[in-house]
Amino acid sequence: MLTKSGLGAVLTGLVLAIVGWWWNYEELVIAAVAIGAILLVAVWVSQRPLRAVVTRRLQAVRVARGDPIVVGYRVRNATRFRSGRATIIDRCDGAEIRVDVAPIASNAEDTLTGAIPTRRRGMFDVGPFEIERIDPFWLTVGSRRDTVRSSVIVHPKIYDLVGPHGAVRVVENESVLRRATADPMSGFVSLREYVAGDDPRMIHWPTTARTGTLMVREHVEVRRPEFTVVLDTAPSVGTADDFEEAVDVAATLAVHAIRTGLDVVVRTTDRDHAGRPTPLVTDAAVLDLLTPVAQSEDQNLLPVAALFTGGFDHTSVVVVTGPRGPSSSLASSERMSVVRSGAGSVSGPGIVLAADDAPEFVRRWRSWGG
Repeated sequence: MLTKSGLGAVLTGLVLAIVGWWWNYEELVIAAVAIGAILLVAVWVSQRPLRAVVTRRLQAVRVARGDPIVVGYRVRNATRFRSGRATIIDRCDGAEIRVDVAPIASNAEDTLTGAIPTRRRGMFDVGPFEIERIDPFWLTVGSRRDTVRSSVIVHPKIYDLVGPHGAVRVVENESVLRRATADPMSGFVSLREYVAGDDPRMIHWPTTARTGTLMVREHVEVRRPEFTVVLDTAPSVGTADDFEEAVDVAATLAVHAIRTGLDVVVRTTDRDHAGRPTPLVTDAAVLDLLTPVAQSEDQNLLPVAALFTGGFDHTSVVVVTGPRGPSSSLASSERMSVVRSGAGSVSGPGIVLAADDAPEFVRRWRSWGG
């Protein structure tokens, strides 16, 4: 392929050849022939394979959305001659990078690094990469493609919410952290003297009668608090970019809740990736569940209520949706809190927090929970 300089050289050679032939100027014809010869040499040089062998290695096969895919290139010249200059062109999910390769001495190698940006979740192929060469005159460009591909998983980005205060504001209520007097799963620990404010139902009358002092039973919570994050996958609530931000927010909330000691259930309104009604216990489980989720077609969209057909007596529900969500709600609105994420998100009735993107959500959450 010709560069701009190469195209200019071709046009110049044609003009010189036509003018020299028309006016019988042999010098112009000779100059045109010389330009043509230089172009042929340039094409031959640029089309020759690079003497060095290039191999690629991903530093990590899992990266967070928005973080770059860091790629290492090992360039080894095992010949007796110095290799020429080249450019490695690599691609992933529509993004392209160019890494310049300097000449490598005989029996030597070099290590180069490139970073491919990411913009959405999923499993993607990296490559195949091309090795592009330009002749010394910068007239032509030749390239050869390597057939090797590498796979990378781009998962939701997890942000640090810094401390449990924000999570407590959303999930610590009577449907989650049951009092010992109301929860049969609480366990008896010991007896102590009654103090003002204790529930009279907890007075242990046999001991009180024996000691003459009001004594109450002290319990400890056996059931772990449960927190359910629901991701709204309806395309009507936001754009594809809004949805990516909402997924990051949902993943951040779920992982933060796990780290603060809650049993976390993650569900989506996509019928094909609705999740399961059992708690997730690791960060990786949350990421694996949310990585393949996409905005739903109408026939695959579930109402939020369909995820709780077995009831939600021991959970608090937080729905993460787009700026125009939620697409559906629970009949009992006090059981559900809504977080909006995406461009133009605003607060409203039942909306506990609204942010234009995940980083803004984190800033507002920290301020709100502090």
